[in-house]
Amino acid sequence: METIYNFFNHPFFIIIGGIFATLAIIGILLNLIFWILGITPLLWRLGYGRWFRKIAIVADDKYFNILRNDLVDSGIFRKNNISQISCQSLSKVKEHYLLLVHYQSFTEENIKEILANKVSKAGLIFYYPEFSPQDGMRIPDDMLKLINSKENTTIVNFRGRLLNDIITTFITTSYGKR
Repeated sequence: METIYNFFNHPFFIIIGGIFATLAIIGILLNLIFWILGITPLLWRLGYGRWFRKIAIVADDKYFNILRNDLVDSGIFRKNNISQISCQSLSKVKEHYLLLVHYQSFTEENIKEILANKVSKAGLIFYYPEFSPQDGMRIPDDMLKLINSKENTTIVNFRGRLLNDIITTFITTSYGKR
């Protein structure tokens, strides 16, 4: 047993062991720093978005109440942070940085007006629950191209996916302070 101890107590093994121990400590510290620098901004943006960002639901009264209740009932969003933009006040779209549009509440001209008034750094989510290409219920191709030409836009047809897309939009869009 003493020969094994003496063998590994050789200066070569002491130097190599010290080098590897130092590299391991540096690696652990770098991993911790990189994790903090990578995750902290995302968690900060998500928390900021959840508590302070306003969601503007662009829909008529019937669909506004349904969508607001879905968002509030999820426990993720606060009722005070949700407001409505109706057909009569589409110019207010410019003032908001996260918009949830119920597609079927508006005509194609209204949708074009919403897209024209959208601020480039604002997130825009179109909710179209009856979207079904098999049944012929779909958004016309020219409208899809127009929606796709705007940055930070998406189309959703499932309620669960809607919540996911709103959270993702919170994280990915800029925060304009008013």
